[in-house]
Amino acid sequence: MNPADLALALPGTENPWVAAPILTALGTALLLLIPMRRSLRAVLSVLGTLAMLAASASLVSVTSGGAVLSSSMGAWPAPFGIVLVADRLGAWMSLMTGLSALMSMLYAAFNPDRVREKYGLFSLFHFLFAGVQISFLTGDLFNLFVAFEVMLVASYGLTVLGSTREQLREGFRYIVMNLSASALLVATCGLIYGQLGTLNMAHLAQRSAELGPTPAVTALSVLLLVVFAAKSALFPLGFWLPGTYPAVPPAVGAFFAAILTKVGVYALARTFSTIFVAEPEIAQNILLGLGTVTMLYGALGILSQREWRRVLAFSVVSSVGYLAFGLGIGTPEGLSAAMYYMAISILVTTAMFLLAGVAERDTGTSYVAVRGMLEHRPLMAAIFLFGALTIAGLPPTGGFIAKFALVQAALARGGSLAYLGVFSALASSLVILYAMLNVWRTFFWGKQRSDRPLTPPPLYQAAPMYLAMLSVGGATLLAGPMNRLTSEMARELHTPQHYIQGVLGDRPVVIPPAPVKAQNDEEAAGHGSQSGQAEVHP
Repeated sequence: MNPADLALALPGTENPWVAAPILTALGTALLLLIPMRRSLRAVLSVLGTLAMLAASASLVSVTSGGAVLSSSMGAWPAPFGIVLVADRLGAWMSLMTGLSALMSMLYAAFNPDRVREKYGLFSLFHFLFAGVQISFLTGDLFNLFVAFEVMLVASYGLTVLGSTREQLREGFRYIVMNLSASALLVATCGLIYGQLGTLNMAHLAQRSAELGPTPAVTALSVLLLVVFAAKSALFPLGFWLPGTYPAVPPAVGAFFAAILTKVGVYALARTFSTIFVAEPEIAQNILLGLGTVTMLYGALGILSQREWRRVLAFSVVSSVGYLAFGLGIGTPEGLSAAMYYMAISILVTTAMFLLAGVAERDTGTSYVAVRGMLEHRPLMAAIFLFGALTIAGLPPTGGFIAKFALVQAALARGGSLAYLGVFSALASSLVILYAMLNVWRTFFWGKQRSDRPLTPPPLYQAAPMYLAMLSVGGATLLAGPMNRLTSEMARELHTPQHYIQGVLGDRPVVIPPAPVKAQNDEEAAGHGSQSGQAEVHP
């Protein structure tokens, strides 16, 4: 095979539009580095986020029929070059990122933070969006590490921007934890390349299926599980989350809480449903165990908190436990329920963190023990109650639909770990319900403790919160179509060949031998003559 043939177009469904969400985020981030007025910067930031959301929505539309889109960078085909891939799951997560980003960016635009904006808040936000989009759309394991670093470098800047004592303390913990996980990830990538000879996800899926169950590959997949468990804040590796997310501004915290842990969950789903599927029981049992403990840990953590965003941070931890539990079930029904729950969790977490920001701005304190706000903010009380019921998983909310589907899938799967997880899921929901109703009681009910006059903020400042909660209601009303889509996602995850063919095509991957060039024509002729003599006269 001629090495020049490696520059042929990707044999899968080549579509450069896969890179559109990434390029819009990067382009907006670079434009925002140019000095300009604050109003222009805010408008440009919102328009850039809308463009990213539109690009993601187009990917969902194109992949909804089952197409796997791929784009080879530099015309080098997979698995030899970097490739971006959008299937149903990747496009869906890209869309969820765009929705959460838009709500968070609107809040940041309508609620000025002059100090942080002076040092590049909007630009860092869009670099963060770009890193997250690469994470969901990359088709290469090492490129996933690069995406994590783009995402994390931007998040490091956003975490410490403002330089308060709490930010620096929690930011240090966050940075050390993520650097350690990233170091383990890049080391694992090296070991996987040494063992399997590739880092392309589709090619890894193909090679691991060919090799079958082997101790070395199983050990490497468990290392990846540890890395992604740390990224998604599963117990006991999620100790960094409850302090970090409340330390950042509300808009930043809303996006952090809604999306960053979901990147780790997505990586777990992709790794153990598409790539390493030879011994699924090992990863599934670990995820069932971690999910069971994390659900309860997060729910109990809510009870001990008295500040808005610390309460919500522990609810994020609990939601990650439910997602890991769904992945651990391992059946198409469990994966489908987990994907729907992920969408609900992203939307309601964004809405509730923005509500917390409005409540803190309104009352001048981060504590929930204010009392008497029902009289002044009846609409906020109503949407908080709807959000609380969604997080707890009570009807008629989308949280109930998702948790019911998870429990149903676990009971159908059977096994002691699944049954223990069902108990933990139900107990955690009851604890979360009690904790959230306690927050509603201490903030909205009773007589106001402070004589501080309350001046309602302009409607536009609270509009992103209402818009985000409307999206939660929309996801509940559209539960039927969304569940059909997540069922298709689950089926695709359970048939890796669909993903492999979409990236690598029908042709087998052939790695050509290194070309051997003779030193000169005479030497080549001499070797040929000697070879011929050797054949005639052995």
